[in-house]
Amino acid sequence: MEILILGLLLLLGVILILIEILFIPGTTIFGILGLVSIFFSDYLSYTYFGTEFAIVYSIVNSVVCLIIIIYSLKSNTWEKISLKKVHNDKVEKNKYDNLKIGDTGITTSSLKPYGKGIFNNKSYEIKSSENFIDEGKKIKIINILQDKILVIKNK
Repeated sequence: MEILILGLLLLLGVILILIEILFIPGTTIFGILGLVSIFFSDYLSYTYFGTEFAIVYSIVNSVVCLIIIIYSLKSNTWEKISLKKVHNDKVEKNKYDNLKIGDTGITTSSLKPYGKGIFNNKSYEIKSSENFIDEGKKIKIINILQDKILVIKNK
């Protein structure tokens, strides 16, 4: 029964460390629990079987863990679940070139604070610096940032 417990703790530790290395990089609870499980199996081997067996068990334990981790990192078994698509999209640098501060337009949806508006016969996503502007109201551009157009109600 003791050997079964040691084997299960070792197996659990290796699985948790593999999850840490391959799926959740960084120091997370899985890696910590994996190390604790392996060290606890070493401790139990000292408790159950004595020093001589525990030293041999710890050496075999270390070699087996090292072989399993190296094999799993070098083999192509993880190619089936790895991400292969590369994201090449780029942000448009100057998509608001034809707009300038002070331009007036009209809202095509209510701004709460985001919505749509038309400037120079072209529709844009806009943000109101006020809380709420109804649909169909005249608006004026007060600032143009890289990713948004700030407007106020034109009086």
